[in-house]
Amino acid sequence: MVPQIDSWIRFTFALPDPDPKVQARQLRGALELARYADDHGITGVRVDEHHVTDYGWSPNPILECGMLLAATTRIRVSARAALGPLYEPIRLAEDIALLDQLGGDRIYVCIGQGYRPIEYTAMRKTFEHRGRLMDELLDTLLKAWSGEPFEYNGAMIRVTPRPATSPHPNIAIGGTARATARRAVRFGLPLHIPAYLPDLENYYESLCLEAGITPSVTMVPRDSHGPVFITEDPERAWAEIGPHFLWEAASYSSWMRSDMTSHMHTKVQTLDELRASGVWSIVSPQQCVERLKSMGTSPSILFHPLCGGIPQESAMECVRLFVEEVVPRYSSDA
Repeated sequence: MVPQIDSWIRFTFALPDPDPKVQARQLRGALELARYADDHGITGVRVDEHHVTDYGWSPNPILECGMLLAATTRIRVSARAALGPLYEPIRLAEDIALLDQLGGDRIYVCIGQGYRPIEYTAMRKTFEHRGRLMDELLDTLLKAWSGEPFEYNGAMIRVTPRPATSPHPNIAIGGTARATARRAVRFGLPLHIPAYLPDLENYYESLCLEAGITPSVTMVPRDSHGPVFITEDPERAWAEIGPHFLWEAASYSSWMRSDMTSHMHTKVQTLDELRASGVWSIVSPQQCVERLKSMGTSPSILFHPLCGGIPQESAMECVRLFVEEVVPRYSSDA
């Protein structure tokens, strides 16, 4: 049996110069790519969340997921991650319940704390209280989705609409700190680790064993790559597409704290450094096939085809080459 390729398309909608008309075209382009992915066997699409970035970076993953769900019928749609403490808990419970009613098993929301103090300031939240805010949020979400009355802010309330999925929508807690693992166990929720951290995975599993619960953890694989762009002429694409990747790589990594770990952050300043890092790749269809074959029984690939303003026609060509060239070659060679 040929291993299924776990294939995802990421959207951030961020641009160095966030012209509203250009970003509107990016939103429409993302929906077009999502519909193509839905029709051609790609696993899913994902968005993330950041605020006050100067780039128009994906500010509302819940709304964006709703748009992507409404435009598709098959693929999975993921918010990875929604910054939980920045939300009003009841409002988020209602919004995710609506997503769940629309998408069911297709929708996945990873809830993280975030790591940029400016985002907390902008949302009138206290960064130093983020752990407590996260606990309060998760406690409220689970109570709200139960459909039962509970006390909140001194009043008895019952939250509707209720999610279609029982006992709650498909959510996980994301992060790379031990406190995140403890929180996942405390609330009985899955853990998502956005880096290859086997020690943290082992720590989480040991806590599950002590608590008598079954572990549920996803983690970035050891040999995971960042975004891949497929083209018939990689050298030419490095000159044309590479600067878009470099802009986002440098911008994204500038937010990273010294105590953070993420497979997407890479400290690069030049195109040569970006190429050498291996985190962002531009490959031919055959090179992509060889990379997937080297992954053994769990091949995966991430596309970021609109990154930094890559033209829509180039983005669509990248995904089309995967569908029409890479997948058939991989399947025939496997």
